[in-house]
Amino acid sequence: MQWHYSRYAVPPAPENPRNWFLVVNLLLAVTLGAITLVVEWSAQPPVAQYDEARKAVARARSLQANRYAPELLLNAELYLEQARQAWASENKRWIYRRDFNRTCHYANKTIDVAEHAAMRATTVRDSLHWVASTGIALIKKRIDEIRPRFKDMPIDQLVRQKFALGEIFIMESEEAFKRGDYRRAVAIYQVAAAKIGSAGDEVLQILDGYFVNTAKWRKWVQETIQWSADNDDYVLLVDKLAHTCLVYKGGSEIARFPVELGPNWLGHKRQRGDGATPEGRYRIKKKKEERHTVYYKALEIDYPNAEDVAQFNAAKWRGEISARAGIGGLIEVHGDGGKGANWTAGCVALRNRDMDKVYELAQVGTPITIVGSLRGIATTPVEINAVQYGAGPKP
Repeated sequence: MQWHYSRYAVPPAPENPRNWFLVVNLLLAVTLGAITLVVEWSAQPPVAQYDEARKAVARARSLQANRYAPELLLNAELYLEQARQAWASENKRWIYRRDFNRTCHYANKTIDVAEHAAMRATTVRDSLHWVASTGIALIKKRIDEIRPRFKDMPIDQLVRQKFALGEIFIMESEEAFKRGDYRRAVAIYQVAAAKIGSAGDEVLQILDGYFVNTAKWRKWVQETIQWSADNDDYVLLVDKLAHTCLVYKGGSEIARFPVELGPNWLGHKRQRGDGATPEGRYRIKKKKEERHTVYYKALEIDYPNAEDVAQFNAAKWRGEISARAGIGGLIEVHGDGGKGANWTAGCVALRNRDMDKVYELAQVGTPITIVGSLRGIATTPVEINAVQYGAGPKP
């Protein structure tokens, strides 16, 4: 159908491009405004709170909460993960429907628990540091006190193993301490303390049993020293526990030398082949040198004496030793010592240069008294008289 315009007809108005442009801009402005309002009115992600929670966990870890407050640190990490999951869940919702209250709740819980973990870790770590350092020092001191006894004493192998394990554990404890693992350092040093303490207690029990003979030793020593003073002559004293030979002249000590004994020196010699060094009052009965001894020079003593024989027979009668056992003999003070171990068959060994001096001073008939220990025993005429007459401290 065609339009025909008459002279008086009004044609339609042409389209104006500017009008459409204005309409489009208006729509865009309205849409942008609506979006802006939605964004402003919608919940904002808790970026700052979550970041603070993450930093709190990191700080707790840096303070070794994983070692000293592991349960609290684990709870803090779980709360941080719940906060992350809650945030991720809200991001899947329409923006105007998002609610980050759960995320904030878990972030705040994370901060609280992480700070608690950090404080707890610091407190526990500092406490364990003190306990470990003090405990390790005490056990090492105890080891230093006991080690000399273990070195020379004939002790049961199981006791030695306890002591050796204690030394190993204390080294492991020190290594853990250096790494900053104070909890492990404390745990291991406690094991070491048990081993060292048990071994030490057993050694002390042995020594306590050994020292029941102190009164007898005191009598022997004081009579020997008094004989030296009365006769202005030489005598020899052997302190087995100290591994020392003392030379007296006129009641006064003039020299002392280190000695080595039989491997089972602790206690009196009971029979042939037991590796023990006898205890008692003896005399030199023979001097040997050159081809007469294989140990450089030697002073043979009159073991066994009458008391030794009586003890040996009594032990046989009680069934403590075999009826076929022999009492033994040929006990000497001889040279070739200085080996650093108790190796003789029951003799007293000196270094050759020391043996030269003792050999020159001692004569056939020179008294030699061998005791378990001189500890607590008066060893000078003045001390002996003070004890006998009640003056001065008791030995």
